[in-house]
Amino acid sequence: MSQFSERIIQGLKKSYAAYFDIQEINDGTPLRARCDYHMRDSQYVLVKKAELWAAENHEYLYLWDVEHLDAGRVEQVFQRTLDDGEPRVKPHSQHMYTYLTAVVLYSSASPDALVQLKRLKKRREYKLSLHGWMEFRIAAVDLSTGEITVNRAGKAMVKDLKRLTDRIISANQIGEEKNQP
Repeated sequence: MSQFSERIIQGLKKSYAAYFDIQEINDGTPLRARCDYHMRDSQYVLVKKAELWAAENHEYLYLWDVEHLDAGRVEQVFQRTLDDGEPRVKPHSQHMYTYLTAVVLYSSASPDALVQLKRLKKRREYKLSLHGWMEFRIAAVDLSTGEITVNRAGKAMVKDLKRLTDRIISANQIGEEKNQP
């Protein structure tokens, strides 16, 4: 892990900290952190016991940092995210959705790994979606170019992730210029 990717990870964790509960992960794997987001909306009449409706939304975001992204690493990210995230999904009548999201930072990648990443999908509906659904999303950020590759479910993340990474990268470049004589 380079200092640059470490600064990006720290910047993303700082940005996500406003909405997510962040758990550091130091288990010798490229997984650096898990960020948990939980939201509950409801509508009631006069008193909270007279609830008209309620909806719970959850997201478990996994931050990964790898030097080289290959097909084996993509499969490892997919399996580890699902193995850790699926038991966290608790469907019930007020559960709307749970996203299992992997954000992978890499310096280089094989073209076949990016093609494989775009094809990854996992969606599960509970009781005909009456008890919500779970969906896997993945985004891979090339630290050398800033290019973001996502699967179909991850398309909604591109705009925000691009804005976050661009802001962190430009702030780090300005900081490096100030430190040079």
